[in-house]
Amino acid sequence: MSRRLSTFGLSTFALAGSVLLSSGSLAQEGANPAGMSPDTPGKEMAKPAPEGSNTQDKLFVRQAALGGRAEVELGKLAQKKATDKSVREFADRMVEAHSKSNEQLLKLGRGLNPDLPKDLDPEHQAIRNELNKAAGQTFDLAYIAAQIQDHQRTANLLQWHISTGQNEALRKYSIQTLPEVMAHLELAKENYALLTQGAGSKR
Repeated sequence: MSRRLSTFGLSTFALAGSVLLSSGSLAQEGANPAGMSPDTPGKEMAKPAPEGSNTQDKLFVRQAALGGRAEVELGKLAQKKATDKSVREFADRMVEAHSKSNEQLLKLGRGLNPDLPKDLDPEHQAIRNELNKAAGQTFDLAYIAAQIQDHQRTANLLQWHISTGQNEALRKYSIQTLPEVMAHLELAKENYALLTQGAGSKR
């Protein structure tokens, strides 16, 4: 692997890592030792309302929707630019899976008004800008590196919401989605290992 490739891969990890830190700080805004926000319906009776939602739910929908949108947009970019067959197949899977998951999430969170921007969030926009500059194996490695960071972040977000969320439908979504995200994470790691070993399937 060339010096340029190695440097780009590391820089992409650092860049994608900033996304994780950003989402983590937002998640912590709604956290408390009891796992219950002051606005949780039914808290006065110490009996959570199954249909209610709290601040954690709203934060979760916003962050998960932003991440899901980025998965689709970056996946579409990889469908066009990736040179490794396995990376293109991974991108295909991300576009399909996250498009369906995003639709389900936004339907469940419709009443929470998550205040989503029309474009990618600044962190993912920065990653897309870097990927737009890359080509060939450099692109493949940078895309997969960013995917590892994003799926680690998403897994953390889902686990946090499962523990602190109030809306039962959204918590069920998180519980059902977590195994799929973990599978995506492992597949991304496998792709990264193949790329760094020079064993990727080129076409």
